[in-house]
Amino acid sequence: MAKIDRLLAPGEHVHLVSREHGVVLLGPFVRAAAVVALAAVGAILAAGLDLPAAVRLIPVLVAALVAARALLGLVRAVARWQRRVLVVTDRRVVLLAGGLGRRAATVPLSAISDVEIVCPTAGRMLHYGGVVVRSGGGSGLLFGLRRLPDPDLLLGLLLGLAEDRAAVAV
Repeated sequence: MAKIDRLLAPGEHVHLVSREHGVVLLGPFVRAAAVVALAAVGAILAAGLDLPAAVRLIPVLVAALVAARALLGLVRAVARWQRRVLVVTDRRVVLLAGGLGRRAATVPLSAISDVEIVCPTAGRMLHYGGVVVRSGGGSGLLFGLRRLPDPDLLLGLLLGLAEDRAAVAV
C-alpha cells in the first residue's frame, strides 16, 4: 500500500485495489507444464540410449535447460501479473505496473463519460471481463485490461463514484 499512498492527493481515498483475474496465468502455466513434460520425456529417452554415460548426459542436460527456461518464463509471467495493480480512488483510476521502473497510468473519473462491460462466454462463467470506458470522444478497454475480476462490481463502483462526484459538484 505504500506505493499507492505516495500517489494519492491529500483527502483522496482508495476504494478498490485489484489485479487481473488469475485466468491470465492459465496460458503460461499450460505452456510451462507442456515444455517440462516434453523435456522430461526427452531426458528419459536419452538416458535409456545404449551410449556411453558422457554422451547420454548431453541431451539430458539440454532437456534440463529447456525445462528451466520454461519455468523461468512462468516465473516472469507470474511476476508481471503480480506487479500490475488497478487502483480506484474517489477521484481517478490508476494502473500501476513495472518492477524497478514503476509506471503509473491515470484516468480521472471526471473524464469518463460512459462505462460498459464486455465479457466473453468463459468470462461470464469465471467472473472476469473488461470495462469499456468512453472519454474525450473515444472509447476502449480501461488500460487495455480484458480480464478484470468481477467487472460488474467495478462498473457499479465507477458509476457510484461518478454519481457522488456529480452530486458534490451541484
